[in-house]
Amino acid sequence: MSRRKEKKIKRLRRVSILPVIIRQTLTETAILLFSIFISALVILTIMHGGFIENRKDCMTIVQAINESSKDVNDPALHDRLKQLEKDLGHVESISLVDESEIKLMADGNTDYDQWINGRAENFLSGKKNFFYVPNFNANEKIDLGPSSTLDFTKFFKVLGVGILTAEDSLIWAEKERSRIEIDAFYRTEIPGVAVCINTPFIITNLHYHMVNFLGLLIVLEIIICLILNLISIMSLVGEKRRLTHLITTDSVTGGLNRYYFINRAPRLIKRQRKNYAVVQIRLEKYTNLCTAYGVKNGENILESIDQKLKHTLRKKEIATHLADADFALLLHYDDRDELYERVFKILEQISDSKSNLNFSAGICPVPDKKADISAVLNDAYLAMPKETKAQNEVAWFDQKMKETTVWERRLEDDMEKAVENHEFSVYLQPKYSAQKETLDAAEALVRWIHPELGFISPGSFIPLFEKNGFILKLDDYMLSEVCKLQSKWISEGKNVVPISVNVSRAHFATPDLAGHIKSIVDQWSVPYEYIELELTESAFFDDKATLLETVKHLKDFGFKLSMDDFGAGYSSLNSLKELPLDIIKLDAEFFRGVEDLSRSNLIVGDTIALAKKLGMRIVAEGIETREQVDFLAQKDCDLIQGFYFSKPLPVNEFEEKAFPEKKPDESE
Repeated sequence: MSRRKEKKIKRLRRVSILPVIIRQTLTETAILLFSIFISALVILTIMHGGFIENRKDCMTIVQAINESSKDVNDPALHDRLKQLEKDLGHVESISLVDESEIKLMADGNTDYDQWINGRAENFLSGKKNFFYVPNFNANEKIDLGPSSTLDFTKFFKVLGVGILTAEDSLIWAEKERSRIEIDAFYRTEIPGVAVCINTPFIITNLHYHMVNFLGLLIVLEIIICLILNLISIMSLVGEKRRLTHLITTDSVTGGLNRYYFINRAPRLIKRQRKNYAVVQIRLEKYTNLCTAYGVKNGENILESIDQKLKHTLRKKEIATHLADADFALLLHYDDRDELYERVFKILEQISDSKSNLNFSAGICPVPDKKADISAVLNDAYLAMPKETKAQNEVAWFDQKMKETTVWERRLEDDMEKAVENHEFSVYLQPKYSAQKETLDAAEALVRWIHPELGFISPGSFIPLFEKNGFILKLDDYMLSEVCKLQSKWISEGKNVVPISVNVSRAHFATPDLAGHIKSIVDQWSVPYEYIELELTESAFFDDKATLLETVKHLKDFGFKLSMDDFGAGYSSLNSLKELPLDIIKLDAEFFRGVEDLSRSNLIVGDTIALAKKLGMRIVAEGIETREQVDFLAQKDCDLIQGFYFSKPLPVNEFEEKAFPEKKPDESE
């Protein structure tokens, strides 16, 4: 799994409930505050309306006093005030007050608080024309007397409202709940006299129920918000669980997947005081199984394996399907040998005798509680046998496996650049005539001179390139470099000798390989007889028909073909019978560490004789002693290649051997 995908999945899993709660709480709080604001606005509007009416009545009274007699003791003035009390329904009483009484309030000789005192002082100093003295009397009841009712009276009584009729018009008569009395003092045009107007503000039953109704709405809104929050949280928790289940469920087996293993395993390792090991199991040849029985049946087998693995687990252990036909186990153990035996038994338990399933497993112990489980899982993968030779193989991880993998990865990272920078050098190993002991041919061998790693042995990178397919590009590179050398030597008038170039087994799967090789050689205008193409006997076991056709085309073009490592395979004579080759190279193993020399010499001698009868030339490679040279010369071997005559040489050293400069006395 890529880091980008892993981070994306983690972000999905980390969907936090808290931001949702905060967002909903803020939204619902805003709605609640808005409702409270509207409710307060309604209440203030009701109160403001009452105060407006009160203000109008007070100004009417003050205006009437100012327009009347200026004598306080005038009976007409007092009659006028009594008449106004009757006419103005909002006014309780009107009385004239000597400003000296107000002064007593300002002096603090009354029971009024400092707030009232301050207002009295402002009034006397002329800063204000009036000031209020509220006098609150709660739950003061007023008897409205008898009332006539209509058919819908009962409905209004539920709201605490009675109904009166007067002159065929409906008048609302409301029972009082509470009462606020306000004494308003106004300055008059009569010198030293103010008027005190007492007006009650009555909170009626309608107002009371309206406030209760608004309060109830707010309470209901709070309850609804809490319920919605709870539902949202429960829904989010459920969604998070479903998402977690979806993320951690394998789509093939229906069990747990790699992501679950990577996230769950570290938690178990940290919490438990046990030794843990990661085991990676692979069902071998799964692709062949799907080809034979179908992909659906193959997936059913994987599902069955997953279920069987779960039944082999103990507490605090994990089994998951990774990808393709790979499974991962997290097992705890006390003894390495006991763990090895247990893993082997697990492989036996999940094997299906009917399908003849074969497994391989790699075991990597978890080094410590803080170990990167992904790295441990990768190490368990490295431990799995790359080529299973027996059924149900089990192997332990070794640090050298990791070092080898890192080394190969480094080579793969640098191989393309190495071709561009010509880091691959051509080394030439001479082939000498067995009878004349003169240099008559050579074999081109590749050497990698890395700018940082230095000399890299072919045994380190050739098998790697054969696996990853880069050997095709390297083959073309070597053929081109050899042709370049031959072209240079021909243009310099040198007596060139044939140079053999290896053609890898993988190259024979290339369409029109013969034409491809011909095009490379033609770029350098090198005669075909100076390029010898070596193929290994293993190529004969792939597509024999394609191989024979390619060989035929190459021979028609004029190339010489040889078989390398003849005798190393199991069907050498059979391939010799079918392939129209020009040269065979006897494998070096014929001449190394032979206990029965006479028996070996007999086989070599007869092989040379057989090749001669088939019109082929013989090259013996790996020759290191004079006795071997003499024996091969006696048996009429054509060419000898080995350290006895020369090791593989850089181009400049080969030129010194192949094209020695003539001494002055040898010139004409």
